[in-house]
Amino acid sequence: GVGGVGGGVEEFVRKVGNGILPSWMPIVERRRDMAVTEEERAWQLLRRGRYLEFNLLYDRGVKFGLEGGRIESIMVSAPPLISWRYNVVPEPGSREAELLSLLSGTPQSWVG
Repeated sequence: GVGGVGGGVEEFVRKVGNGILPSWMPIVERRRDMAVTEEERAWQLLRRGRYLEFNLLYDRGVKFGLEGGRIESIMVSAPPLISWRYNVVPEPGSREAELLSLLSGTPQSWVG
């Protein structure tokens, strides 16, 4: 099987699909009423901008779609709101700086 899951690819995909909502909904329920500051929202929009940048410049599937004339199909999948600023450096010691350090540091195992 795929990744140690018996039954082949179809069963694996079904198990992944069936596991998304049960694992995701408790997180949504716990966090959906949390207050978000303007600074946190601004950071979220900047990160979305960087996501779009990656997709447009580096993702092979997106580049293939753009080169094949499927521009509208590609752009409709982009985040609806983004922000872009040049050379953004978060405040030292901030949650944003901690996140960037975590994401750009040495890869680590998140399992056990």
